Amino acid sequence: MYDTLAHIETQLAAIELDYLRKTYLATRPKFLERATAIRAIPDFWSTVIDEAPAEIDQRIQPRDVPVLSCLTSIDIERFEIEDADNGEPRSIKITLNFKPNEWLCDNQIEKKFYWRMSHQGWCGLVSEPVNVRWKNKDLTDGLLDLAVNLWEKELELEADALPKDYINTTEEYQILLKKVQRTPQDAISIFGFLGFRGHHISATESAASMQRKQDVVGGSTQKDSLDEETPPLPDSEIYPHGEEVAVALSEDLYPGATHYFTTAKKRDANVSDEELGSDADPSDISAESRNLGNLDHEQRPNKRMKNSA
Repeated sequence: MYDTLAHIETQLAAIELDYLRKTYLATRPKFLERATAIRAIPDFWSTVIDEAPAEIDQRIQPRDVPVLSCLTSIDIERFEIEDADNGEPRSIKITLNFKPNEWLCDNQIEKKFYWRMSHQGWCGLVSEPVNVRWKNKDLTDGLLDLAVNLWEKELELEADALPKDYINTTEEYQILLKKVQRTPQDAISIFGFLGFRGHHISATESAASMQRKQDVVGGSTQKDSLDEETPPLPDSEIYPHGEEVAVALSEDLYPGATHYFTTAKKRDANVSDEELGSDADPSDISAESRNLGNLDHEQRPNKRMKNSA
C-alpha cells in the first residue's frame, strides 16, 4: 500500500515538472516582450521593490535602498531546461541590471541557483558566491568577499583531491567563520544574498541521489536512508535566507511585477486625491494611473516551489 502511494507521488511530481517546463517555454517570449515595454516606464523596478513581498522586504536594509533604486531590470531564466520534455526546471538564473551609479562597478549581476538533492534525500536550491566590485563602501562589510575567497580555496583543494572537510582547517574558512559569528543576521545587506551557497551538494552527488530515489520508489533497493528532513546549513553560510529570497524573486516578485507596480500607482493616486480634497477634479489624475488600473484584471496563480524531486 505505502509503495503504491510513493509511486503515485513520484508520478505526480514528474507531471508537475513537465508542466513547469512547458509553462516556462510558453510564457518566456511574453515575459521578454514585457521587459521591452517596461524599459519605457521610469523607476518601474524600484517601485516594484518598494512593494516587495515580506520574504524580500524584511531583508532590505536602509543602506540598500539607494542602490536598489538604480535597478533597471530583473530577469529570471530557468536555464537548465533543454526542451519541453528535458532539463531541470527548478534551477534558476537571476539577472539584475542597474543604471550607472556611485556604488557598483558593474551594471549587471548574475547569480545561478541549482536544484540539487543530497545523498540523505534533502532537495532544494544551492548556489555559488558571486563577486561584486564596489566603487566605494562594500554594503556587505566584507562578508561577500570572504565567501568568494573561501569558494575559490575550495576549488583549489578539490583540484588537489584533498578531503572535503580539509577546508575547515584553512585560514579562509576561519576568517569567514569569525566574521559570520560576529555579524547579526538581521543586519546583513540584501546584497549578501549574492554570497548564498546553501548545502554543499555537487552535481554528481545530486544525480546519484536522484537515481537512488527512483530506485527506492521503484522497489529495486531498500528504503533505508532517504531522509528529506532539512539539515542545518554550514556554519560558514553568510546568508541563510538565500533560498527563500530566490524563490520569492522568481515565483512572486518577477511574475507579479505588473501587479506590484499597479498596486503602488493606484495607492499613490488615492493619496493624491485625499491631498487635493473632495473638490478635486478627477481629470487631474494622470492618464497613466487610470490606464494602469485596467491591468489589475490580470491574474496569475501564486504557486510556491515544492521540495519534490
